[in-house]
Amino acid sequence: MTSVRLVQVSDTHLSPTHGYFQQNWAAFRAAMRDSPPDLLVHSGDIAFNGPVAAADLAHGAAELRALGLPWLAIPGNHDTGESPAFSRLNQPVNAERIAAWRAQVGPNWWCRDVGAWRLVGLDTSLLASGLPEEAAQDAFLAESLAGRDGRPVLLFIHMPPFEDDPEDPKPTTACVPYPARGRLLATCRQGGVKVIACGHLHVYRRLTWQGIEVVWAPPTAMVDVRRWQQRLGCFPRPGYLEWTLEGDQARHRLVEPPRMFVVDMSGWTAQSGGTVTTLPPLPPQ
Repeated sequence: MTSVRLVQVSDTHLSPTHGYFQQNWAAFRAAMRDSPPDLLVHSGDIAFNGPVAAADLAHGAAELRALGLPWLAIPGNHDTGESPAFSRLNQPVNAERIAAWRAQVGPNWWCRDVGAWRLVGLDTSLLASGLPEEAAQDAFLAESLAGRDGRPVLLFIHMPPFEDDPEDPKPTTACVPYPARGRLLATCRQGGVKVIACGHLHVYRRLTWQGIEVVWAPPTAMVDVRRWQQRLGCFPRPGYLEWTLEGDQARHRLVEPPRMFVVDMSGWTAQSGGTVTTLPPLPPQ
């Protein structure tokens, strides 16, 4: 039985001018050099502040290419912005930002068959956006699931489909907006999705919803120790996920490289509107 080893990395927040998390990326780069996977998937927030800093997005894409691995990526809110009605950072996704992603990185949604599995990547910034690309992505997902020929599906999205309660209608920037959430989950349930792998919230977590495993990947960048200790009783650490696809089974393990450091930026975000994007550039080294 063919076994496929896949690495999922998320929330790297790379930048040529704001390299606050470069040491942890270097540790990840070393791990990939020492034990290269069959495929790397980046589940969003490649860039530090991609919506307004084109150099950040270009830098992140160049770092992925420099790994020398087969890779795929989906955008996060720090790459192409947020669904306009759910935009905390006043960086709504638009045609220009989507075009920049496609030029620097590649498609913002995709489908790839790997071993016995079908991998699908979606752009969560489009969900509940009302943009023409949202309808196009919905049609793409339906077609990808309908044509899977019995393959189980591993779906990659940046935002989790929900935090704790999929029926919670409150406006949020933490997960897929409620107006699009029910449709997405119903499509997944009916279309053979076995695993939803995401990022965005900078903590590792496992959930199950109606037989679908939902796995949050940790970041390689910053964490918020107090938030997740209070909410989940865990100490969040940087790292990545290693997936093994064998037959119709998907297993994963959390990898926390010893050379990745816990960088807690919550002191800064508490005084700056809840975002690291206001950090000053670092002096050249």
